Amino acid sequence: MTQQAIRIIVVDDHPLFRAGVVAMLAAEPDILIVGQAGTGVEGIEAYRSMRPDVAVVDLKLPDMDGDEVVGAIRKIEPMARVIVLTTFGGDAAARRTLAAGAQGYLLKTSLANDLVGVVRAVHAGQHRVSAEVAKRLFEYRGDELLTERELSVLRGVAAGLENKQIARHLGIAADTVKEHLSHAMAKLHATNRAHALSIALARGYLA
Repeated sequence: MTQQAIRIIVVDDHPLFRAGVVAMLAAEPDILIVGQAGTGVEGIEAYRSMRPDVAVVDLKLPDMDGDEVVGAIRKIEPMARVIVLTTFGGDAAARRTLAAGAQGYLLKTSLANDLVGVVRAVHAGQHRVSAEVAKRLFEYRGDELLTERELSVLRGVAAGLENKQIARHLGIAADTVKEHLSHAMAKLHATNRAHALSIALARGYLA
């Protein structure tokens, strides 16, 4: 192994999937796996101790989302290079993750064809986003993102709760829930609650 090898950590809570990613990358002569982790906290600490060239991080971890991990890593090293892996092709999660500082956003369905190339590209300072996600980002580029409160209301809708129940759960007035839901529907260009929920799911808001 040469000194120029790209040093990688892989963060994913599914041991078999993580092992597959590690094996795929380790098979390359210019890539060296220097650490693995199964949670966001472990991944952040692995980055802090190993200072890899590139971190490969799952979007959905048991203790935090990938964008939070990206943000924490970028606080440790503002120039950190991070690739996030996901099963979600919607634009919302991608926008949050890229805004947090990730340089790569890759669908797990395309790993066999794209992962190694994306690692090399990101290591070289480039940005890479899976084509399907890039299409969604372009399609919704002018749309305003939902706020955390609007997302909380939509999660209540997804749980089958009525406005009064959502209001009690969030500690706000039922009229305020209705207002947040109305704003969310407008941003999503939805005609009713069910339509808003369907769009939010498709775009990755409730991933």
